[in-house]
Amino acid sequence: MTPEKVSVSIAMSPPILLIDYSRAKPLNGAAVVRVEAPSFMKNHAPIDLVTLININQSMSWPAASQTEMPSRLDLLKNAMKFIIRQLGDDDRVAIVAFNDQVIKEYTTGILEISGSGRMAIEKKVDGLVAKGDTAFKPSLEHAVKLLDDRADKKRAGFIVLISDGLDGQFKWGDESITPTDPIRGLLRKYPVHTFGLGKAHDPRALHYIANISYGIYSSITDNLENKIIEAFAVCLAGFKTVVAVDVCVDIRSSSLLITKIDSGGYILRGSTGGILVGTLYAGEVKDFIVYFSYHTGSWSSGYHTTLNGIAASVTYKEAPGRQSTATDSCSVSLPIHVTDTVYPPENPCPPYPMVLQQMVRLKVLDLLISVLKEFLVLKGEAASAVHGKEGGDDPVLQAIAASLLQRKWKEFKQSDESWKEAPRNFVNLGGIDEDISAMVGILKRGLGVGCIHSWLSSYQMQRATITGLPGSHMVATGQFRTPAMNAMVQEAHRHLAKEASAQDAGTSIVCKRAVELLDGVNKRFDLWCKLDHDLPRTNQPSSHQEEGHESRDITDVLHGNINRARQHDIYMAADHAIKQWRSFLTSVEKTHGHGPDK
Repeated sequence: MTPEKVSVSIAMSPPILLIDYSRAKPLNGAAVVRVEAPSFMKNHAPIDLVTLININQSMSWPAASQTEMPSRLDLLKNAMKFIIRQLGDDDRVAIVAFNDQVIKEYTTGILEISGSGRMAIEKKVDGLVAKGDTAFKPSLEHAVKLLDDRADKKRAGFIVLISDGLDGQFKWGDESITPTDPIRGLLRKYPVHTFGLGKAHDPRALHYIANISYGIYSSITDNLENKIIEAFAVCLAGFKTVVAVDVCVDIRSSSLLITKIDSGGYILRGSTGGILVGTLYAGEVKDFIVYFSYHTGSWSSGYHTTLNGIAASVTYKEAPGRQSTATDSCSVSLPIHVTDTVYPPENPCPPYPMVLQQMVRLKVLDLLISVLKEFLVLKGEAASAVHGKEGGDDPVLQAIAASLLQRKWKEFKQSDESWKEAPRNFVNLGGIDEDISAMVGILKRGLGVGCIHSWLSSYQMQRATITGLPGSHMVATGQFRTPAMNAMVQEAHRHLAKEASAQDAGTSIVCKRAVELLDGVNKRFDLWCKLDHDLPRTNQPSSHQEEGHESRDITDVLHGNINRARQHDIYMAADHAIKQWRSFLTSVEKTHGHGPDK
């Protein structure tokens, strides 16, 4: 049953069977605490969105190897216009253009969408010009300041960062950013959702920025025309359906010893069992694994007692409004049965299917993180070999990473008991196997490790993103996408289809008009040629040369005048046709939203 408000629930193993009743025995188990948001919201909570657009020089490059393709910046402009048109009149947005610094002439403050605001913002996007290098920190600092300086902070604030380049000024990662570095506190203020375009961007840096701020990272290395707008649609659908903010989950037990809470990419609040979740979108579900242990007593056979198992509560502020705090709580009890048997089962606490599924996912996350760490070491060694030159895009390194991932994944499936146990508990994990195989294929094609980072981002935050993996393999797409996200993606596809149809129609109209204008000039030329041809020639017999001298002079003059008049008339007709052509192209652009392909 879909909750009407944010709810918390617990899935736990079946009742424990204590086998050897004559001795005390330590038992270990696991449970899943689930936080679930309602799948719909009554009112749209207005947002403040700051978009950071990297306009470094490479954004002017074609989106694909074919030179006739639009540039990355052109595709980004089209996607940005789609997003701007999907925002509500009560939303606000800021455009921040940057390369290695914020470019003020292309940057706005936080503007109202209503009235003429939408058109003004689209015009600012249209004016973006690619130039310069790349640095993320100045634009992030500028975005946070824009949101901090708002007089009205009732709207939820979000930051979107789009880049196809490498940061040339700052190293993003735990090894270079200390726990006390101010940039950590800066990024904790607002979620930053990052998008990497093309295979030359830095997935590690963008993933780090997204992860530390509770955002998500999307890798868009192929089919940019479709995937940029799809990634934006998934992200925007979440922003538009925020149902709760400042979400926190508390987990406790008075009878069991909680040994570990695995919260993925979410922060644990000290040792109290609290998990900071932040923002929830309508229809989202977050699962957290709770590992526990219990030391049995020496009891007689039969029913013994009921333990207070695990209790969980979630506190949050509802959106819109974000004023009053709401709470939901639940608990599970654990009945204890003692039995006498000679052959005890290997695991007296078999994992619940939901628990088993989440355990496997988190183990896969650890495996992929280890592969990325080894890849990072290879990059460092390659950089040292070429005196500091970046080696991340080297296809040889990617081929090594592909072989490493393939080998580790094979070993994992052969040795991990949770993976083997999944089919026996009717847990389907085949999609993960297909995703890993797709990652290996992408690395072999030299498209970079972005697909791994974005897959990690999706599973760490349990939130939909674009991974760059083939659609048929994208487990996270189906699992983490909310109904609103699916609806927005469909709208994005309709927009692309409409654009393509308009382009075809515009091209057809343009071709027809071009033929008409050329035909008009050709007809005038033919008329002048006919007039010149119909004049009598001056080739007279020699006996009449004297008599025809005057006639020849007049005819020659007429032919000369006709040639000069023809040249002038054709020139004027061509000039008129060019003016009509330019006027026509302007009208086509207004009607269809763009001009013809060039």
